[in-house]
Amino acid sequence: MKVMMDWEKLLRPQRFAYNKKTYNPDRSEFQRDFDRLIFSDKFRRLHGKTQVFPFPETDSIHNRLTHSLEVASVGRSLGTIVGNKLHEKNPYIQGWEMGQICSAACLAHDIGNPPFGHSGEDAISEYFKTNEGKEILQGLTAHEKEDFLQFEGNAMGFHILTHSNRKKTSVRGGFSLCYPTLAAFTKYPSPSIIIGKKDLVSEKKYGIFHCDLKSYKEIAFSLGIPYKKEGDRWYRHPLSFLTEAADDICYVIMDLEDGYKNRLLTFEKAAHYLIAIASAKTGNTTVNNLNNIIDKKEKISYLRAKAINSLVKQTASIFLANEGNILEGDFDKPLTRKIESYQLLQEILKFSREEIYTYKPVIQIEAAGFQVLPGLLNTFLSALKDKKKASSKMILNLIPDEYIFDYHEEPYEAIMSITTYIAGMTDTFAVDTYRNLMGIELPNY
Repeated sequence: MKVMMDWEKLLRPQRFAYNKKTYNPDRSEFQRDFDRLIFSDKFRRLHGKTQVFPFPETDSIHNRLTHSLEVASVGRSLGTIVGNKLHEKNPYIQGWEMGQICSAACLAHDIGNPPFGHSGEDAISEYFKTNEGKEILQGLTAHEKEDFLQFEGNAMGFHILTHSNRKKTSVRGGFSLCYPTLAAFTKYPSPSIIIGKKDLVSEKKYGIFHCDLKSYKEIAFSLGIPYKKEGDRWYRHPLSFLTEAADDICYVIMDLEDGYKNRLLTFEKAAHYLIAIASAKTGNTTVNNLNNIIDKKEKISYLRAKAINSLVKQTASIFLANEGNILEGDFDKPLTRKIESYQLLQEILKFSREEIYTYKPVIQIEAAGFQVLPGLLNTFLSALKDKKKASSKMILNLIPDEYIFDYHEEPYEAIMSITTYIAGMTDTFAVDTYRNLMGIELPNY
């Protein structure tokens, strides 16, 4: 049977875990999603999490928070352009509304990422594959174990957005965002136990923990997102392609600009890439004021803006050209793979991997993550497992009570809660906590 998703159902502004219909004449439901995220402490902590360059001493280098704000801006543009075009044949689709959905989903896209960049995910997975980690997981089912053996920041993000800690509230639903926002956020709608098809972008990772499957089923059912025939694996919400593209555009271009600011590539090389992207025919962008700018950093900033503008237009065109296939579930590739500037983006990525991501301070912070995160996990989880020991009692006193659950009564909940606590730490808080626990550095000494 052919899959066919319907825009009217896909954009329904029903709130997750909230049955009452709401109406606010001053703000749309999707604006409220954005506001709930941006005022939350979980989003605010992204300021202290590494994007690429660690603990920058200047505001000009990105952290996870500034990256997320920029992705939200690009996502808003993509959604608005696509929505305005779709409005011509679907009057109930509003460009501004689609832009707000994409912007909120993009704002949240890194909210589940642990400290120390993407290596933080690998560090958490690596711990649970050690003998100590396997012993901690021994009481779990095979499905539950996979959530930790292949820890994924995207799944943690969905968990943070939809899960309510029962020690803090009796109201379920986490942030209680709208279904379309949560579905647009979920780029990988399958659980950890599913082995995906690597040629499908929606299955190259997983995005839903075992404990959150029921939540995503509720979202998918409401929006009319169908199962794939394998079960517990869904087609993507169409707007998740735009969320993914906004992230792809920002991290490729902004990492290049940050690399230039850190003197890892010349002005000529950075300008070459950015001008070439801005000049793409399908990007419909004009570079016409460069000679009026004197400062080289300002020139790069101008060219970066032009390149992003071009990429947004290229990407929106690809989405619109493939809209039918996306709604039918026949399109499962990154949108940026189909744009005119794809090869240029690949060249920038290759350069970044060879010259920027191997920059010594970047390697140092990633290496530190492989010490700090396993150290914290082992210390906290071992104390939770044997909480009668005097040392365990002291260690558990350092953890907020809301994150402590009985390991012997509900091991999965207990492990997930501690992992959530550690994944939510900023880089500096994780390092300081680790140093204190290891006796490397003590307060007031």
